[in-house]
Amino acid sequence: MSVDFWAGYVSGAIGILVGNPLDLLKTEIQAGGEKPGSLPLPGAASGPQASSTTQTRRWAALVRGAAAPIIGYGALNAILFVTYNRSLALLNTGSIATQPAQPSAWSIWTAGALGGLATFFVSAPTELVKCRAQVISPPQSSLNVAKALWRSGGCRGMYLGGGITSVRDAVGYGF
Repeated sequence: MSVDFWAGYVSGAIGILVGNPLDLLKTEIQAGGEKPGSLPLPGAASGPQASSTTQTRRWAALVRGAAAPIIGYGALNAILFVTYNRSLALLNTGSIATQPAQPSAWSIWTAGALGGLATFFVSAPTELVKCRAQVISPPQSSLNVAKALWRSGGCRGMYLGGGITSVRDAVGYGF
């Protein structure tokens, strides 16, 4: 179980480090606040006097909103890996300790869907904070966004859109 947990955690964190800049660009375009390509990109100097501060801000723009997902998706993948593997073993043998060599397609889908449902507790608030941090103006840290969400809605406010997220995750991870 420890191997499942750490494999999931590390893969989730690395996935966010790689994918967050692309997700930020997608969110900016979808939010309609920016024209495609208008987000300051690293190396896109605004003139010969571009300072190191400007370059730092450009890099920071690409990781805006990444703190919550790095922490959250590491935990999410850890929950997913553990739940999937334990559910698959239980569905096929009735025991968590053993797993058959060839599980059925239905067992694989069900174990993935159960893993997706189990991630709800992490994915719903993490996605909400990430999306808000990416589009809020002026830019704020993920922590400040989470605090504002908590103040305005408490625990329930952290799960805004969570029902849709859980269905998306269950069906997606099932397949």
